[in-house]
Amino acid sequence: MKRKIVLASHGGLASGLYDTAKMIVGKLPFDVEIYSLQPGGLAEDYGRKLKKEIAAHMNTEYVILTDLYGASVFTAMYLCTKLDNVRLFSGMNLNMLLSVCLEHPAPLNETDIEQILHDAKSGIQFTQQSKECEREEF
Repeated sequence: MKRKIVLASHGGLASGLYDTAKMIVGKLPFDVEIYSLQPGGLAEDYGRKLKKEIAAHMNTEYVILTDLYGASVFTAMYLCTKLDNVRLFSGMNLNMLLSVCLEHPAPLNETDIEQILHDAKSGIQFTQQSKECEREEF
């Protein structure tokens, strides 16, 4: 089964994430489509267009990564999940995208989905130098 990845966000987050992934790994192994909701735009319009495309390509797994759970972009993409060949994630980040592209090249199953979520969360950390550490001068 082929795979297409859709990065969908408010503003330029999706294109920035794509550019960063390409900087790190070079050409990604799957087709990637970018959707950036701009002021005055309607995510629902893109969602309807994408759903038609997905329905016409049932041999392709569509992995959709969105920025904010429950926001307008996510809600528009959620309509696509009625189709069996769609996997929808929210809270997209670089770890998530790289995991989908590099660690899980076959159609996603439940175990893969759990691992992708784990990978995405693993990079979210709070770090602070101890006040006891001396700052090195460079």
